[in-house]
Amino acid sequence: MKFSALFALSFLLFNQSLTARETFEFDLGQKINVLSDKAFRKTSENEFEAIGNVVITHLKNSIYGEKARINFTSGETEVLGNVRYIAPEMTLYGAKLNYNFLTKRIDLDNARVLSDNFIVTGKKIIQTSPDIIYAEDAEYTTCKDCPESWSVFAKHITIEVGQYVKMKHAFIKVNGVTAMYFPYLIFPIKQKRETGLLFPNIGFSSSEGFRYQQPFFWVIDDYKDMTLTPSTFGDRGLGGELQYRQNIKEKTWIELNTLQLNDRIYRPNKIDKTLSGTKTYRQFSDFEGHYVGQQNFNGHMYFNNTSDLDTTRDLDYFAKDRIRGTEVGGGGFLEGRSSLFSLGVESYYNQNMLITDPKKFDDQYVQILPKVSLNSVPYNIVHTDYAFLKNISVGLHGDYTIFKQNRVDTDGPIRNARRTNFSPYLDWQLGNLGPVFFSHQLKLDYQSYQLPTEADKSFSKKGLIYETEAKIELEKIYGLAYVEEKPLVIDSNTKADKKQASILDIGSTTPVAPTTIGTLPQIRTNNDEQTTLVYNNSYRHSQEFKLKHYYLGEQTYKGNKKFRQQIESENGQFDYLDALRDREHITNQTTAQDSLPISNTLEFQWNNGLIRKTSTKFDPYKDNRYLKDNFTYSNITYLDVSQGLDLTVDSDRLVDRLTRLYINTGISLDRLTFAIQEFYFHKSGEHKLTSSTTLNFDRFSIAGDFTYNSFNSSNTPITKLVGYDFTLNINDLITLKNSLDYNIESKLINQSSYSVLYAPVNNCWKIEFNYTRDLIDKKFGLLLYINYNASNFASINVR
Repeated sequence: MKFSALFALSFLLFNQSLTARETFEFDLGQKINVLSDKAFRKTSENEFEAIGNVVITHLKNSIYGEKARINFTSGETEVLGNVRYIAPEMTLYGAKLNYNFLTKRIDLDNARVLSDNFIVTGKKIIQTSPDIIYAEDAEYTTCKDCPESWSVFAKHITIEVGQYVKMKHAFIKVNGVTAMYFPYLIFPIKQKRETGLLFPNIGFSSSEGFRYQQPFFWVIDDYKDMTLTPSTFGDRGLGGELQYRQNIKEKTWIELNTLQLNDRIYRPNKIDKTLSGTKTYRQFSDFEGHYVGQQNFNGHMYFNNTSDLDTTRDLDYFAKDRIRGTEVGGGGFLEGRSSLFSLGVESYYNQNMLITDPKKFDDQYVQILPKVSLNSVPYNIVHTDYAFLKNISVGLHGDYTIFKQNRVDTDGPIRNARRTNFSPYLDWQLGNLGPVFFSHQLKLDYQSYQLPTEADKSFSKKGLIYETEAKIELEKIYGLAYVEEKPLVIDSNTKADKKQASILDIGSTTPVAPTTIGTLPQIRTNNDEQTTLVYNNSYRHSQEFKLKHYYLGEQTYKGNKKFRQQIESENGQFDYLDALRDREHITNQTTAQDSLPISNTLEFQWNNGLIRKTSTKFDPYKDNRYLKDNFTYSNITYLDVSQGLDLTVDSDRLVDRLTRLYINTGISLDRLTFAIQEFYFHKSGEHKLTSSTTLNFDRFSIAGDFTYNSFNSSNTPITKLVGYDFTLNINDLITLKNSLDYNIESKLINQSSYSVLYAPVNNCWKIEFNYTRDLIDKKFGLLLYINYNASNFASINVR
């Protein structure tokens, strides 16, 4: 029979052997408790010895072992046999532990350190203070279940708890095989940044050779840092990257990225990747900054520059994520806001990439230098409960833009102008007539152009646009969204079957004599009292019927006739604002294809939506959160239909009056998502259709899309594109991925990729083999991810 008692001081002085499970408590500056099977006190040496299942607790730390000896004078403690030292920040295992209760020094032989982020095993581990740990002949890894997957062996390792790991004479090992040597390595295990070497970037190309980049991270101060990356780019030669980041204040920062090299392969208009015999200096640089003054003022700017336009192809691993559209260059904006209006200025200076000479700057490219915008909020001037005077508000949108070329071409289209766009509007909500709500909008559409290179230096156009709307909204709600707690139902027959099974012979249905007399009392467990949360959803179906009338008042054109002829075609416009309003719907611009003619048109809309409302679990410990976060909403399905009728067309045939038909529908379930958008043009029988589908299962997912566009097919080729993305998890270790974009019309694969991802369950490293192909190039690649700290994967890219 076990018992527990407190050792008395007099009992210790008699040096009596304790033969039962005992607890001992003493004080060496802090309270220390010892629990063991046996304990002895050596009065002459002022020592205490515990034997058998020893547990020592000191402050927040615990020590476990088979045998322990404590010296009351020096505080030295020796623990032997399956030693385990548990502290709040880590756990240490070893064969022998020397611990001093006064100095807190730890000396552990054949040790293993286990923390949330890493594991260190070594011949000897010494902790001189709570924050410093030294290890000799040790290995570091983040693989808790498989230390041989990857590790770093070092002669000397210094661990600053919660800071970083420093290693001298380090060898990176993969599956126990030494792969690389570093004289000095630092692994961060903290949130604060630290100066040191980062993981290298490695690449290989059969046509360009071996690429190696070694980043060095420099913490300048708490608000600035820099990464220097000396590199060798295989056959291309030597170079490097630089990144500079500075946080000026909250939400205000700048960042600079640049790559430079002396290329031994490149020569303008050279296609093959053989050595050219000369070195060509090449660079790609990108600068970005953001500024927030206060809540009502902000700005953003970016600018990139390149030595030649081929860098986006040859150095795509650096440049492709830093270019925007088909230009290099940049610009930015500044914007100020008040409660009544906003004022902004933006400007852009770009280099066109769609030219044949990679060294040439397209001087004919139109720049925006600059654009000033003024927008107001709606100002309420009438707000009553009277019919037809529900609410009247006014507002305006306007901007002033300078379009400029580097070199003016007097023989070509007019590309230099100063445009003033001014669009004041009036919103008039008439109110309800029964279930129908009426509203009306009147807008002035005015543009004025200054043309400094023309004999007649100005052009202007203006007109009034009327838009009237009648709307009926219907909705119905099904069910009530709430959460209820119900007891977990346990079948009583199941319990009886389990009890009966104990008195049956295995493989027989004949009962045997019970081994107990009478009945056993019912034993209640936690499982008997379990409850489950039942979520009840509600659904809201809304449908909206709209009848809208668009009317374009008399349009006035004044000034340069050549410029008017130019903007009648979208090829001669600066942007969509230049279009003549009665012709903009027949241009090739994407926004124009979707729009309705506004000369005199009726539009009927039928909009449907089904929304699911789900109640969230109430948490009484989150103050002021329940009313705001009580429900979540999701769009289950929708169907929108729009059809226009052009009243300006003089024809007895209805099809001649019908404008485009617009249908937009989709559904989103737990595993299936489907969406389709269709524009159909009745007169020509042309379509513009886009659709996408996503299907998710436990082991695989597939997403597909299809695009068909025959609009204006007499001038542009029909577009037929199909694509898909497929992912298959064969098991927990291997994932297959495949994606493809195919042009049905040209019967060409625009782009395809295949990859195999191997990810061990230990989450310490992953490796991916991939193959990509497009219309120009084919690439094989290998991507190795190493989890060096707390799920922070660093990649080694080979392609």
